[in-house]
Amino acid sequence: VGVVMIDPTKITNYNLTHPQLEEVILFWVCAAGKNAQVAAKGLDGFLKDIGGLKYPFKAIRRRHKKYGDIDLILKKNGIGCYSHKARTMIELAYSGLDLKTCTTDDLESIYGIGFKTARCFILHSRKDARVAGLDTHILKHLRTLGYNAPITTPSNKKSYLTFEKIILSLADEVGMSPADYDLMVWNKYSAKK
Repeated sequence: VGVVMIDPTKITNYNLTHPQLEEVILFWVCAAGKNAQVAAKGLDGFLKDIGGLKYPFKAIRRRHKKYGDIDLILKKNGIGCYSHKARTMIELAYSGLDLKTCTTDDLESIYGIGFKTARCFILHSRKDARVAGLDTHILKHLRTLGYNAPITTPSNKKSYLTFEKIILSLADEVGMSPADYDLMVWNKYSAKK
């Protein structure tokens, strides 16, 4: 079974195949700084255009080697920061990372993957992951609870880890996994838009 279009409202899945994990990490790359629904649709179009519905990384490597136009295909499919994201996708496709076991540090070693993208991927693809994706919805949620959270994802690791700890504690307090808590907050705030 090949990959299928990502549904951001049901992103948590702990039983993904390697090609599906490739699609999910590519989704998180596309979703950085972008509406998740738009990113999912854009990624789907991109994968169709490069023949990557079965094996995304293999298709990226093949297309990059033959034509070198990954950025233009991303642009055509409405993915913003397409040059930047093309470089990230190409590095991922050639990285050899095992997406079932890689760490946040492994992912962050790839150009363009920061704290949030690495953690969102691991959070929603591995059972019992103890990480948090500090996106605009989670940060807004923290501010409504009285925390002095920033408006955008902290780029300082110490600051990021401080707010990550708070989110993990909040999830524990209500008896939810960090992934379920994250999805609950995301669905609540994205529905208000």
